[in-house]
Amino acid sequence: RYAIRSCSNRCLAQQTTMLSCALRRVCFVRVGGSSPTNVIVGSRRLASTSNTTEEGSADDTPPADAATVVQGPSLLTSTSVYRPSPSLFHLPGLRSLPFWTAPSSSSARNRVAYNDPTVSAIVEQLEASFDDIKKEYMAAVVGAGTKTDPDAGEVAKPLEPDYDVNVRGGEHATDALHTGTWDWHSYVLSGQRQPKFAEHCPETAKIVDGLRGAGQLFETPFSFCFFSTLQPNSTIKPHVGPMNLRLRIHLPIIVPEGDCALRVGSQVRQWEEGKALVLDDSYEHEVWNKSDGVRVLLLLDVWHPDIADVERERVSKMFDYAKDKGWIERS
Repeated sequence: RYAIRSCSNRCLAQQTTMLSCALRRVCFVRVGGSSPTNVIVGSRRLASTSNTTEEGSADDTPPADAATVVQGPSLLTSTSVYRPSPSLFHLPGLRSLPFWTAPSSSSARNRVAYNDPTVSAIVEQLEASFDDIKKEYMAAVVGAGTKTDPDAGEVAKPLEPDYDVNVRGGEHATDALHTGTWDWHSYVLSGQRQPKFAEHCPETAKIVDGLRGAGQLFETPFSFCFFSTLQPNSTIKPHVGPMNLRLRIHLPIIVPEGDCALRVGSQVRQWEEGKALVLDDSYEHEVWNKSDGVRVLLLLDVWHPDIADVERERVSKMFDYAKDKGWIERS
């Protein structure tokens, strides 16, 4: 178990349970500028006055501008209280709620938590684009409005699902996560854009790219944007996200009648078509569709609004280094 510390204004000293993979060797390496005398990199120790590890390899020298791993205290676990508990690491000091949007039935003055302007703007943009996004899903995945007559000579090929336990990059690295049928049609898959999605759904891709251009789209190997299709009598089991650096947004496209809902922490919500739902997936969460109909939503990840630009930059560099070293699977 390790804690994380950075030399930015906010201390990153929070205990974390590291993923059982080689990523732990690089996740949080030395920050440029002043640094401790010795820096622990996973299970290795890097002397600050040398470019070699105790194992004698200079190839593992971290970039000058990254983060630091230090040993830390244990976490309080196995209680009935739900708190953020990401599987990889946790940045303390961020505002935290299971859900960042209030349901339509709520009497809350502000629909978005803290009346946060960044999250509010993203929610408004997605909801304003709902009709275009749904139209593209229906055409690309369902085939609505496309030529399907073989004699027409222009048969439209549907967008193929890409949910594959073997190549997803580790966040959901078990085929036991869900039961039933759960299909993904991804634009961003483990941080990588999928050109076929943009060909089939250009307006949806344009909307997502706009968030990227504004610096709001979460961009790491743990970044996702996809149409999530959960078939009847299917479930996604309780799990936690890898970090609390992102907020996850659901834009419901099709919501069936019946028992179809999402639990985050101790709170249970049902989706409403066209109404964006923002959640913090570093809380334990699960999904079920026990209805007779399909549930479809556009899922995408954005940066937590409390994370400063310099922190985003260093997190991105950290993961770029890990990818270059081959410690994170490339999509």
